[in-house]
Amino acid sequence: MSAVARRYYERGRTALDAKEYETAQESLRAALDLAPGFGNARVAYAVALAKGGDCPRAAQVLRAGIPRATSPISAAAMYATLGDVLTLGGDLFGAEDAFTQAATAPGFEARVASGQARVYAKLGRFGDMAAALKRAAAAAK
Repeated sequence: MSAVARRYYERGRTALDAKEYETAQESLRAALDLAPGFGNARVAYAVALAKGGDCPRAAQVLRAGIPRATSPISAAAMYATLGDVLTLGGDLFGAEDAFTQAATAPGFEARVASGQARVYAKLGRFGDMAAALKRAAAAAK
C-alpha cells in the first residue's frame, strides 16, 4: 500500500470522527482507488457512506471488498460491518447472514452477538435476542 493511500485514509478517518461524512467519503474513496485491497479504508468508507445515508452503496462497497480481503480477520471485519450496514438499511435477514459469516473468525464473538441481538430485536425474536446478548456479555469479559 502506498503512503499516499495511507494519508488519504488518515484524512478520511479524521473527517469521519468529526462527522464530516462527505469529506470522509471523498478521502476514503481516493484511498481505495489507490489501494483496492486496503481493508480498513474500505470499512471506513462504507461506514461514511452509511452514516451519510447511502446504505445500499455502503453494502455494495463491502461486498466488493470481501473477495479482496487480505486475511480472514479483514474479511470478518467487512462481514461484521456489512451486518451493521444492512441492519441500518433494513435488510435484517441479510444482516443475520453477514453476522453469521463474521462469526467464523476468532475475536469477533462479542461484535457478532451484539449485532445479532439488534437484528433479532427488530425481527421480534426476543428469546433469540436475550440469548445473543448473553453471548455478547460473556465474550466481552
